[in-house]
Amino acid sequence: MKSTALYRYPASLPARLRGGVVALGNFDGVHRGHQHVLSHLISVAQGRPTVVVSFYPHPVRVLRGGDEPRALSSLREKRDRLGELGIELLYGIHFTRTFSKVTAVEFIQEVLVRSLGAKALVVGEDVAIGFQREGNLEFLRRELPRHNIQLHVVPTFEYNKDRPSSRRIRDLLIAGDVAGASRLIGSPFTVSARVGHGDKRGRTIGFPTANVASSKRLLPKRGVYSCRVMYDGRSYPAVANIGNRPTFNGQGERLEVHIIGETFESLYGKRLHVSFIDRIRDEKKFSSIDELKAQINHDIADAKKSLAV
Repeated sequence: MKSTALYRYPASLPARLRGGVVALGNFDGVHRGHQHVLSHLISVAQGRPTVVVSFYPHPVRVLRGGDEPRALSSLREKRDRLGELGIELLYGIHFTRTFSKVTAVEFIQEVLVRSLGAKALVVGEDVAIGFQREGNLEFLRRELPRHNIQLHVVPTFEYNKDRPSSRRIRDLLIAGDVAGASRLIGSPFTVSARVGHGDKRGRTIGFPTANVASSKRLLPKRGVYSCRVMYDGRSYPAVANIGNRPTFNGQGERLEVHIIGETFESLYGKRLHVSFIDRIRDEKKFSSIDELKAQINHDIADAKKSLAV
């Protein structure tokens, strides 16, 4: 597996990765549709450097304000996933209101030519670059040859008669359908983040949990899920709860993970990769601690069945 190099500033881009083939897009979630484009990128490259240009935060969040849409993947997660797919370089461009006013011509000159020395660009049919999305497919066909950049257009991709898209995957996650979202991604939907301090109640009732910080990430619908947790190179079966802990009158949404059959001295500050497998039930307020404990035991049993443990 290749290790994808992540760069965020033009001055830091290495000369050895100039003259490559570039794919352009947000690549949020790096789903099957993105993978279809990236397979064409690698095919076109024929040994030349493979480069993905992406943006952070999501342009819609900058242009419209607010918290929507929350990301399916962080820049770090994109880098890790692109490495698994064999991509050499991820150039993450900080998307600001100032950058949003860069014209399509300026984007080609500054990013593709000056920063990357690109020899080819691989795009989907719905590509649009520059201010007010002025740089459409017709524009690229006209402009890129002037810079000796080849254009490769990848046809629209469908998977089981469904077109994978970041918006479609968000809708499935918001509905709690993590299995459906994972099918369009091509692997389980995963949240990677460090463990923060929680209320420490789980340990007192016999079910220690890791509070996985993920305030900027989209999480599935509130409820309980079977999961796989990757930590320190090992995969563990787990059960996760997303919600505000109504039994304890909690405030704010959290992702809390109980790793089944394992006790760790401390996970604070450690990075966990939580892969959602299936939904078990809705979030619920219980009338007593004993009732909650009994339900958690049922949840663990259901998670074990889901995970074939």
